[in-house]
Amino acid sequence: MAKLTDKQRKKIIAERAEGLSIRALAKKYRVSDTTIRRTLESDPKMAQKVAQKKEENTVAVLAYMDGKKKDVCEILDKLLEAVKDDEKIAKTPLAQLATTIGILIDKFTAAELSGRGSVNAENNLLTAIQSAAKNIPVTAVTEDTDAVQDAE
Repeated sequence: MAKLTDKQRKKIIAERAEGLSIRALAKKYRVSDTTIRRTLESDPKMAQKVAQKKEENTVAVLAYMDGKKKDVCEILDKLLEAVKDDEKIAKTPLAQLATTIGILIDKFTAAELSGRGSVNAENNLLTAIQSAAKNIPVTAVTEDTDAVQDAE
C-alpha cells in the first residue's frame, strides 16, 4: 500500500470537504477506502468541515432552484397542456399514460397531505379520477392493452 505524503493528506481532506466521495478519493490517490477514512479521521475538524460544506451546497442549490422557479413552472404548464391534448393521448402508449397519471397522482396527493392542497370531498383527486374513469369509452384503450393481456 502506498504511503501518503502530508501534502496528499491535506489535499484529501480539502477535497472531501468539497464533496468528493471516499471511493473517488481512494481511486484518485490509488489507495484503499480504509486509508482515506483513516486520513479523514486523523483530522478532528473533518466532520465539521464536511457538514459545513454540505450546508453551503444545500443553500447554493436551493438558491439556484429558487432562481429557476419561473422556468420550471413554464415547463410544467406546457407539459400539463400536452397531457390534456386528446390527440397526443391517443398516440401515447398505455404504459406511458399510466406512468404520467401515477406521477401526477403522487405529486398531487403529496401536496394535499402536506397541507398545500385542500382535502375535502369536492376537491378529492381520487373522486375526480373515479368520475373520469366512468366517462372513458372502451375505444379509447389502445393496442397496448392487447400486448399486456397477451403477456399475462
